[in-house]
Amino acid sequence: MASSQSKFYGALALILIAGAALIGYAAIREQPEPSVDASTVPALSDAELVSEEIGISRGSADAPVVIEEYADFLCGYCGMVAALTLPQIMEEYVETGKVRFVFFDYPLGQGASVLAAEAARCAGDQGAYWPMQRVLFTRMREWGSKRDPRRTFGEYADALGLDGGALEACLESHRHRDIVLASQRRARQLGLNSTPVFFINGRLVTGAMGYDQMAAMIEEELAKQ
Repeated sequence: MASSQSKFYGALALILIAGAALIGYAAIREQPEPSVDASTVPALSDAELVSEEIGISRGSADAPVVIEEYADFLCGYCGMVAALTLPQIMEEYVETGKVRFVFFDYPLGQGASVLAAEAARCAGDQGAYWPMQRVLFTRMREWGSKRDPRRTFGEYADALGLDGGALEACLESHRHRDIVLASQRRARQLGLNSTPVFFINGRLVTGAMGYDQMAAMIEEELAKQ
């Protein structure tokens, strides 16, 4: 009898946790688009506007819709978008040529946030930027609690079938630090002060977006073509 009660309460707890997560995510999906005065966004130099040199691009260069995301690897809402929203967006819109997605590093602090951005780009040197990005977002509580997460990043690389030692050497050399800081500077020049932030064909949306909200905005842009 005690065993049956234990199983029942255990199952009930899992249901309650899952329900709370769904309710929280539903609330994010229904966030209204904020009102933004475009005149307050400063113009950038031509060099700062070259996405291919600062951001990490995925999808067709000729896609009719371009989504830019500015995110911090230690941002919980950014992690939620990476785990729950973007995989389906990538599959249904990016891989079908309808959307080009460009990710910009926007570490709000220094230290671990910048180092994680460097780690993702170091993994990109081995052809695995996006897999590493996903690992960093989904395991931010693990590496974010470490004083020096470089070895942990190397272990993540090994788990992805990469050369973890080479990734750690890349981090030691800070090969990609300048480009990460250039991306951070771009976000600040745009007047952004939080993450995540998205531009969908230039239309600014702040805060986490669920799949339905992002897909609806993409469809609106596609309908204009």
